Amino acid sequence: MSTSAQNFYRTEKAHIAFFAIPAHGHVNPGLGLVAELVAHGHRVSYATTEDFAPQVSEAGANPVHYRSLLPGSAGVTRDEWPEDEAEAQELFLAETEEVLPQVERAFSADRPDLIVYDIAAFPALVLSEKWDIPRIQLSPTHVYFEGLEEVFGVQEMTPEKSAVRARYDEFFAGQGTDLTFQDVGWPVRSIVTIPRSFQYFGDRVDDRFTFVGPMLSERAFQGDWQAPDDEPVLVISLGSAYTDRLDFYRRCLQAYAGLDWHVVLSTGKSIDPADLGDLPPNVEAHQWIPQLRMLSRASAFLTHAGMGGVMEGLHHGVPLIAAPQAAEQFANAARIEELQLGVQVDANTVTAEELRAALERVATDPSIQRSVHQIRQEVRESGGVHKAVEIIESHLPD
Repeated sequence: MSTSAQNFYRTEKAHIAFFAIPAHGHVNPGLGLVAELVAHGHRVSYATTEDFAPQVSEAGANPVHYRSLLPGSAGVTRDEWPEDEAEAQELFLAETEEVLPQVERAFSADRPDLIVYDIAAFPALVLSEKWDIPRIQLSPTHVYFEGLEEVFGVQEMTPEKSAVRARYDEFFAGQGTDLTFQDVGWPVRSIVTIPRSFQYFGDRVDDRFTFVGPMLSERAFQGDWQAPDDEPVLVISLGSAYTDRLDFYRRCLQAYAGLDWHVVLSTGKSIDPADLGDLPPNVEAHQWIPQLRMLSRASAFLTHAGMGGVMEGLHHGVPLIAAPQAAEQFANAARIEELQLGVQVDANTVTAEELRAALERVATDPSIQRSVHQIRQEVRESGGVHKAVEIIESHLPD
């Protein structure tokens, strides 16, 4: 048997396990990679909650169910993520303690050959160390670089942060591993689903990180949508969290009513579209939308600046109006303005007139149109899912 045939035979039988926290911005970026690995003949298992099992199954993976403590998960009363850094770290430690024994039991008789894990899926780190299985991080957002603390406004070490980091170290040691809290942010190898130019100080990021850009899938589970024949489309979405913004949605309706644009508004789970009242003839509103399909036809995207949505928009060459709500969204929105990929507005104070002016600008400003075209070209040249598969297959054990 030739060497190439041996390699194909080996990789065809590989069992690859994916781990991600149950959140759209962490699951969706990897679904295209799952589908491509399955197409290459690999068997993919995906540790997930019941909420995300349909998406995982559609991509071709076998869902491995676990119960989660994180906001938005089935049976969890807390609906929003903590904004305090130490409190968030405590939550993810509690999640790791809850999920680890579940996935350890589930995979114990069917150990994978390689683990691909989301930046917040810490149980994967422990299983990788315990079972001596190679691992690759899948990052859907900015990665570490010298100066990150200044850019993202990371505050100085506090007693609370020191205490929670010590608890991580204690937990990892109790699992019989040499992991420490530092390993959470410093992967052995990482695939990053953004283009390098969008990364803050991308030239400072070392070669353990490979920027492949977004790896999008068909996502038929989101449903279908028919675009209008002759009107430009504006998509408005604040993502899947922090969507209780009836005041903001009403200002959007006031801003865009009567324009020669077809407007699609996603209200999210917190708002019933009926609460908006009578809609202008050029507006449709839904709790959930097939966002990826709509963006393939859109001419502008008003987004909360979550990285998943930002990358979906840029992949399709859509200029952005960023209305950040929380966490890294503010850094993403600032980056959008800095790179002239769109404009930023304050969702709390922006007026209908300012929203209308923002749409006019992103639709007509030549510098924005040029920058969006350039980054779309970079996305296409970053390698995408094919580069990611190449990296993963190169790390499969012999």
